[in-house]
Amino acid sequence: MAVYGAIATKAATAPATLTPTEQAILAQPAIPYNLDAWDGYAAARETVLGMARALDKNLVSLAGDTHNAWASDLKDLSGNAVGVEFATSSVTSPGFETIFTTEEPTEAHADWVFVDTILKRDYVASTGRSLRTLPGSANRKLVDV
Repeated sequence: MAVYGAIATKAATAPATLTPTEQAILAQPAIPYNLDAWDGYAAARETVLGMARALDKNLVSLAGDTHNAWASDLKDLSGNAVGVEFATSSVTSPGFETIFTTEEPTEAHADWVFVDTILKRDYVASTGRSLRTLPGSANRKLVDV
């Protein structure tokens, strides 16, 4: 699994350096990594992303319950930019619309805050990364804050 991960990372960061063997490995059919997330619902995912493109919107997807914090640019199967996705390590009720009633839709912004330990009551919190996206179809990408 670690070897495949290294090849996948190489494909994402330096695709021109892939060897023919590595390209052949990546071309093999594979089952989705996480069947109860986007990976497991390819047709439904393409429908949602296609609707956002058809409406010419910058889709912002909020995700949770993956036990990790991350963000990504959303692209359809053809590689068209559709929007961005922000994920947090946990999501609880009430929803954002009841918490942030005075916020303006000038941007979607995410800060990932991590703690140095879960084994003690005392901990140090630090911001790992901050990313944002702006409204509009021309802004379908993540940018550093």
